[in-house]
Amino acid sequence: MSPTIVLKDGKVKAAVGASGGANIIAATTEVFLNHFFLKMDPLSSVLAPRIYHQLIPNKISFENLTTVFGDHFEIPKETRVVLEKKGHVLTPMTGATIVQFIVQESDGNAGGMSKLVAVSDPRKGGFPSGY
Repeated sequence: MSPTIVLKDGKVKAAVGASGGANIIAATTEVFLNHFFLKMDPLSSVLAPRIYHQLIPNKISFENLTTVFGDHFEIPKETRVVLEKKGHVLTPMTGATIVQFIVQESDGNAGGMSKLVAVSDPRKGGFPSGY
């Protein structure tokens, strides 16, 4: 598990964490970057296919998996071609790192109203719940 709490002005803006072996930190970081830097919505941030590179061994692993629900996760072929042209060795992986993501979204009112948006990674068949 790699829990990460994101603060803005001293207040919790998001919480993200993952499970699933050696790729936990990379998956957590990728979801964080998707949302806060690439401006993807929380669901798209989690659903985006993932790539992993840990230097040793010097190869890029990429998701190529289908869940029991029929959802398929794989980086686009065009991306793989570009990486291979740059000399990267690509290896498909059938396992997955599972990310949970909660974001506090403000509606922009001066009253400070906000809502929590929770996403549970469908790679494992999870669903967010709350009360």
